[in-house]
Amino acid sequence: MKDMKETDINASGLKTADSNAPERKISEHKQKKYFSDKNVFYYTMLAWPILQFVVFYILTRINAIMYSFQQYDLLDNRVIWSFEPIKQAFTQLTSSPAMLSVMKTTLLSFVVCTGIGTPLGLMFAYYISKKLAGAGLFRILLFLPSVISAIVMVTIYRFFVERAVPEIVSMLFGMRIKGLMENPDTRFATIMFYNIWVSFGVNVLMYSNAMSGIAPETVEAAQIDGATKLREFVSISLPGIFPTLTTFLITGVAVIFTNQYNMYSFYGEYAPSGLANFGYYFYNTTQSAASRAEYSVISAIGLLLTCIALPLTLLVKWALEKFGPSEE
Repeated sequence: MKDMKETDINASGLKTADSNAPERKISEHKQKKYFSDKNVFYYTMLAWPILQFVVFYILTRINAIMYSFQQYDLLDNRVIWSFEPIKQAFTQLTSSPAMLSVMKTTLLSFVVCTGIGTPLGLMFAYYISKKLAGAGLFRILLFLPSVISAIVMVTIYRFFVERAVPEIVSMLFGMRIKGLMENPDTRFATIMFYNIWVSFGVNVLMYSNAMSGIAPETVEAAQIDGATKLREFVSISLPGIFPTLTTFLITGVAVIFTNQYNMYSFYGEYAPSGLANFGYYFYNTTQSAASRAEYSVISAIGLLLTCIALPLTLLVKWALEKFGPSEE
């Protein structure tokens, strides 16, 4: 019986090698390879981020989805499963003037920050990657807001636009103007300027590092052919870092309804009307909720917005991969 495991007997009585033996040996080798002691450290380090992902992303979102279909009877202290929170959330999103204003501010903030911040970030990164005059200092100044506390940066910035700018205008032009945050006509643009500025740190660093990884032979060949700096940027640098750019654009679309654009840092719980976006709305209303019963509609609104953000993110990913520039 032991020999029969190693060999088969054909019709003529001759022993032939077991055809499955090599596959068994390969399978056993792979099993030993994957579960060897050498990989213990790798699996240990991998387990922690996976655990964090499961607990703080998957489980919390499952809980939020469950809230969207629950109503709470505070008198009897019981949960009623219902579609009513979804109906209320849909009504608010489509009919409430306050919600429509929040939606408008959210989309406008995304368009302004992405439409202005991304091209500027790419140009700054190109300047730094070419190591032109002051590139090192330029990198430090752009990255500085990313290493300083957001509250500290907001406080400094707010003091500058509220007090310093009016004084500068008064000294240069003899005009008295309101602070840029105080003036309703300029406060939104002022906050968007701050968000664009602080976004340069990580973006520019990643873009410039990706540009530095482009093969020097490719750049030299383009320069020999007479390519200008603009042509080099459009035809070589941009296609070379397009995967990095795609990642930032996709993640930007994915968080379009959760990014509060530092609104809470500027105003706390009392942002002026017309400035609140959905990121600020979710944070503020959840924090100030008087009871668990108020979470249902908030979660339902988040669920409906996820149904918008998810296909939009996939659509942007598909479009960027299909129509984006190629390195070839």
